[in-house]
Amino acid sequence: MLFLDFLHSLQNIEKTRNFNVFKEYSLDELSNLFLFVKSKHKIQNPIRISVVGTNGKGSTSHYLASLLSILGYKTGLYTSPHLLTPLERFQIFVDGKPQVPKEDEVESFFKKTILPDLEKFKSLSYFEFLTIFSFLYFASQNADFEIWEAGLGGRLDATKLVYADHVVLTKIGIDHSEILGDTKEKICLEKLGILTEVCRNLVAMDPEDSSLQTLIQNFPKGNIPVHLFPLEEKPTYLETNFLFSRKVLSQLLPDQMPNLNSISFQTVEKPRGRMEILQNSPEIVFDPAHNPDAIATTTREFAKKHKTFSLLLGSLPDKDRQGILSVLVGFPLQSLILWEGSGFGDFQELPAALEPITTRAEKEDELSPLFQGRSPVLVLGSFRLYGIVAKLIQNTTNM
Repeated sequence: MLFLDFLHSLQNIEKTRNFNVFKEYSLDELSNLFLFVKSKHKIQNPIRISVVGTNGKGSTSHYLASLLSILGYKTGLYTSPHLLTPLERFQIFVDGKPQVPKEDEVESFFKKTILPDLEKFKSLSYFEFLTIFSFLYFASQNADFEIWEAGLGGRLDATKLVYADHVVLTKIGIDHSEILGDTKEKICLEKLGILTEVCRNLVAMDPEDSSLQTLIQNFPKGNIPVHLFPLEEKPTYLETNFLFSRKVLSQLLPDQMPNLNSISFQTVEKPRGRMEILQNSPEIVFDPAHNPDAIATTTREFAKKHKTFSLLLGSLPDKDRQGILSVLVGFPLQSLILWEGSGFGDFQELPAALEPITTRAEKEDELSPLFQGRSPVLVLGSFRLYGIVAKLIQNTTNM
């Protein structure tokens, strides 16, 4: 498949974790390419919504797309990373259901729009190319709305160049501090840098932190109105983010408020890979939580349903692994399995309370017994674990 061959030939920072490239990075080259494709291809002007933040932006983006499509709007969703195939990153939602593009459709579109000018795209990164490709793909699908989940930050994120009509800010936490800053305030400023002169609204999860509230309210943004919405704490973070998404759309589409309020959390399809039940007996649940705040939230949620359970944890090399381990102390863990396979980081010193229950694994067959027992299993730390665990479950089922 030419599309995938070309995509995989590009520099993939998500995989290499070589974030040094951002030290002198600018959006200038990509911006010029956006101007080129806009001049060459027919680009309609749907309503575009950018979603930025540290935690919750993936599920919020999903629920925004789901709700809009239930209201009858054809909606494109650009999101990252993916679980099994990069085609998941640019989906069209219809009637609340996400539709992953078919390979032959993507291949045909690639040949039509990209291949004639391939040289112009060869210097792009994996994420940059997918962003501009999705921009063109959504235009070809005549989407009414487009939801753009930012990648790493905001100010220098490729998705900034779609020039969103509205920006949604989710929870701010410490992550990618070597790039975005070592405080929540610095990180928040980087995220807010996605705002452009065409933006009409900034809607944010109330950070419940006076310094962040002040920063968001006073960020230089012309006359863009700011709306801070407190979160309704529910048994699951997914329901909390669903209700926030519903509030966002009620603000942006006030005429649709009665219809939005009639849509319940239970009736909307949940995003794949977020507290997803991969197996029922024993229960195996996957979530990509990968920083201390998110790990604590998901583990606490799982612990409400299970008196004791096993936790499989993998973390990429640039993450705060010590911080993650520290928040796990006190949970009713039967066992903690640290995945240190290829591409993942090694966990160094363990908190004393975790030492007696912890084992380390580097090969997939070492994980097999975990899925053959009776203990519930929570899998956290990285999207890359999803395929590994799904394959092991399938192998166990076929035994």
